[in-house]
Amino acid sequence: MTDFYDTIIVGGGPAGAAGALHLSYHNRTVLVLDRGTSPMHFHTNTIMNFPAGPTYYEGRTLLRQLQGVAKSSGAEFKEADVVEVKGKYPEFTVRTDRSYRTSDESEYKAKTLLFATGTARKHPKVDGMWRKWLPVANVGNAAYYCPDCEAPLCKGKDVVIVNAGTVGSALHVAHSLGRFTKDVRILMTEDSYMPIEKEDLSRLDDSPYEWIRGKIKDITFPRPGKVQSLTLESGEKIRCNVFFVAHVAEPRTEPAQQIGVEVDKRGNIITDHRGKTSVEGVWAAGDCRAITQQVSMATGTGNYAALMINQYLGNKYESEMVFDHPECRSPLHLD
Repeated sequence: MTDFYDTIIVGGGPAGAAGALHLSYHNRTVLVLDRGTSPMHFHTNTIMNFPAGPTYYEGRTLLRQLQGVAKSSGAEFKEADVVEVKGKYPEFTVRTDRSYRTSDESEYKAKTLLFATGTARKHPKVDGMWRKWLPVANVGNAAYYCPDCEAPLCKGKDVVIVNAGTVGSALHVAHSLGRFTKDVRILMTEDSYMPIEKEDLSRLDDSPYEWIRGKIKDITFPRPGKVQSLTLESGEKIRCNVFFVAHVAEPRTEPAQQIGVEVDKRGNIITDHRGKTSVEGVWAAGDCRAITQQVSMATGTGNYAALMINQYLGNKYESEMVFDHPECRSPLHLD
């Protein structure tokens, strides 16, 4: 353990782990602060788009492997909830506090920062409470969230799209599934995070999909991925093989915004294509940027950002750094 790190990485998901691996491999002192609430910590579905060998992995197993490799190369990981970030290059201070999952209460300092804080998924509500959906979200291959990643897993299955967002997102999921199954229905949850508007209903009526509206009272999954059902407040029961959630995702970028990192109107951190933010000495990687949310994408951006940080830090023998990408020391132009 050190008192002053070359880099602190906020977030220990695929992007954070990939960044930690590259930096520690290059003998940088790295601390990863991870509160353990990202979807990958609970993901028991199959990851089919990550080139990790001859077999597929469930999400949480793959994440443990990514973190394990980074730890073995020298990166330090702590279970911690970051509540405050302050300072500027070359000295940032990151403060942690207790949370319902962590007990760390400390301050850490670093020359540079990498934000890999991901997104928060807004789950459907069951009996008015989103936490009651979590048993489904955490059961292998019972509920999917990403059509880019998981649509092929629905081949030939009876799918109910549980909408927790907009009509547009529900229809996007439905269209994505169309290449793999013809048995697609849409449930418009009336207590979703996006109110159902009248003009939205006509879009559903004009679509080729059967759709229902109502509030979920109960869920059962006696054989996850094969036999499961929803019961609405009206008493209607909807049976299917799997649920596919059309969800709302909110970037977790509040800590980065505390030091002036610029975000777009949805809250995603704005970077150049190498991950450099508007604040000197600060990078971002993974789903907190406006990118497609895939493990391969997250690890790639994490590695790229870490490569730039390593070049940015330089070494004691070079007073004037010559970079493969000289502009990595230049301010980010956002216009």
